[in-house]
Amino acid sequence: KLVTPDGVLFDGQAEQVNAINPLGEFGVLADHTNYTTSLVPGLLTIRTAEGQTLEYMVTRGLVEVRDGVMTALAQNAAPPEQAEPPDETELREAEERLSQMSMYEPDYDEEQQSVMVLRVRRDVADSRRAASD
Repeated sequence: KLVTPDGVLFDGQAEQVNAINPLGEFGVLADHTNYTTSLVPGLLTIRTAEGQTLEYMVTRGLVEVRDGVMTALAQNAAPPEQAEPPDETELREAEERLSQMSMYEPDYDEEQQSVMVLRVRRDVADSRRAASD
């Protein structure tokens, strides 16, 4: 399952799910060991039992794998084609603000998440552009 505050985006059989946690990309296959982790901004890819590949850009959330069932609770998730590429100035300014902050500042985590989301939007737009060439 892929669940957001707006509802269930996917509920079905999957052969494999790939997502990104703070340590990097991870994959979940059938009969995966029980596992809990957080999600960071990135693509969550579902390969269904029918061989279809579904992609969702997620901002952050949690994943639980229990008894062969994976549930991803995402703060926000949308198909990549709905992601608008960020303005390069917006990304550069956000990166600059983050570079000037101390990780002990109260807004550091929020600013870091904003930069990560902007980078994912840029990367998704770049990969869509490359695929259409």
